[in-house]
Amino acid sequence: MPEKTTRRGFLTAAGGGAAAALAGCSSGPSDDGSTPTETGGAPSYGGDGDTASEQTDTDEKETPAEPGGTLQMMASGSIQTLDPINAKGSGAGYDQYGRSLMEFKDGLYPPEAELATDYTVSDDGLTYTFDLREDVTFHDGSELTAHDIVYSYRRLAGSENSRNRDDIIGETMTIAHEKDPSRTEPTDETTLSDYVPGSLAVEAVDDYTFRFELESPFQYTLFQIAGGAFAVLPENAVGDIEGYDGEYSYNEFFSTENGGPTYAGLGPFEVDSWTKGSQIKLTKFEDYYGDGPLLDGITYTVVGSGQTRLQRFKNGNADVLEGMPTASFNPGNVSIEETSGNRSTGTYTFDDGTEVNYGQIPALTTEYLVFNTLEVPIPVRKAFAYAMNQHEIAQNVYKGVAKPAYHITPPAPYPTFEDGVSSVETYDRHAESGYQSVTDYGADGYPYGYGESLVGEATAVMEDAGYGSEDMYSITATTITGDSGYQSVFTRLQPKLRAAHIDMSIEEAEFGTIISRAISGDMEVFALGDGMEYPGPQNFLRFLYGESPSGQFTRWGAEGSYHDADRRQQALDAWEENYAADDATQATRNRAFQAIEEINWASVQELPTVHPTAQRFWHDHVDVEMYGVMENQTFDDVTLNR
Repeated sequence: MPEKTTRRGFLTAAGGGAAAALAGCSSGPSDDGSTPTETGGAPSYGGDGDTASEQTDTDEKETPAEPGGTLQMMASGSIQTLDPINAKGSGAGYDQYGRSLMEFKDGLYPPEAELATDYTVSDDGLTYTFDLREDVTFHDGSELTAHDIVYSYRRLAGSENSRNRDDIIGETMTIAHEKDPSRTEPTDETTLSDYVPGSLAVEAVDDYTFRFELESPFQYTLFQIAGGAFAVLPENAVGDIEGYDGEYSYNEFFSTENGGPTYAGLGPFEVDSWTKGSQIKLTKFEDYYGDGPLLDGITYTVVGSGQTRLQRFKNGNADVLEGMPTASFNPGNVSIEETSGNRSTGTYTFDDGTEVNYGQIPALTTEYLVFNTLEVPIPVRKAFAYAMNQHEIAQNVYKGVAKPAYHITPPAPYPTFEDGVSSVETYDRHAESGYQSVTDYGADGYPYGYGESLVGEATAVMEDAGYGSEDMYSITATTITGDSGYQSVFTRLQPKLRAAHIDMSIEEAEFGTIISRAISGDMEVFALGDGMEYPGPQNFLRFLYGESPSGQFTRWGAEGSYHDADRRQQALDAWEENYAADDATQATRNRAFQAIEEINWASVQELPTVHPTAQRFWHDHVDVEMYGVMENQTFDDVTLNR
């Protein structure tokens, strides 16, 4: 039940959580059991699954809601930016006012063509060509053309304001481009600043045909470009890349300078007003190309405290509650009435008898502790791992509505090696006993106690490092303001760590502040939840194998960091030889994924805690779907009947 999570590339706080029923680490079925289509036209879901049941529900409504009204939503963290390429763990409503080429309709996968009428993929998997709709208008009245997409992708790859370059020219999906090593400083590895401006292989074939070419095939390309970082803006809106002088200054378009923001997107709602850090008001865009919207508008109000969000919802001052503080949730108050795929819906009854609608779905998310390895020595990190009991956290902190986490990759897309053995079974057996391990460190399974806390081992590893009751190691843990789950994880660890000669203090900070501080590297250990942009292990593991450490949250392998050079080399070799090699197969990629997971066990860069279940609560007067596989959901067909 995470109250706050981030996607490494882009947070979409507009919808809900992510979830999947995936097979292996290839593109799997959506909630209704269909399979993604990678070539030729827009993918379809197939079957009658969720669509049929949702239509039946609609037909049975006795009093249909009327169009109109303003949906009252809450954002858990400060709304820091409107710029899609700059957003990294802060914001609200992006799915309502932004649009990308592809879309996860109601959070279901595979993604559907959104700004395109059709698309094709070349036989070699490198060239993607999109035929664009000719009826799409930006909020400023200008017409969408392929030139706008070229501009938007170039900004993502080359703007100094981009915090998501790795999504387009990084280690996984990489659009072909030129590199100039002289542009990169020795300490500047992960900014990808060796990119040569204007060299990105994106092309406006004509006004309504857009094309790009990859460096190498990537099976989740259509998933990746459905993300919010790929939202399309009007060409030349701002001049922060070479070749464009900008119609507006950056802060006029994206912030409040000179009466701004003058932001123009493509979604069903446009930005009406924005009080940075506290509220954003969206209004219906009358010239939206799609059906709807049926609402007059949406207001997102920042409410940092989970308990305050809960009270606002219960008092009727918010229409939808995305997640509940773990301390307040009572599993016995849930009544599940319908299950479709992995999605379950029903009702939740508060202790005062108030009944609201309820939905849940296993999230494609991992919650973990992140260690700054420039600051925290290996024995301390291992002591944390020995002291933690993931099973106890899942049961007692998350009330059983979470799965204990022993890997960074969630169970559904976990790499599997053997026919007939599911990803979830492989995940569990590998953690319990080392099933299909590929390194010496994973041979016996999770090394720090599966389902138990080993305080004696934590104490021993610290004493071997020279610490004792008279010489305690001091560390500050940072948790998200108002997040009772993360707070409880740290407070439960405190006495165990103290017994192991670690004096841990706990501080709080807002979610957006934590992300900014993580990027700048001024925290020792902090709690975070990460949701997948696409259902492949590389989505998370690309940050853990040590190739470009200086800008990663963990800094593992950076000069001066506490790391084992042999382990880092082992991880680099596993990635380069088994994942990134020209002759790589799915089997070799799976070996690379497993190796990185096991080397993270050895290095304890990130210490997983749980894989949560995403939850939504909503009042009867709101006609909204429970989201599906991916986080994205647009409220274009939501209605109110107050």
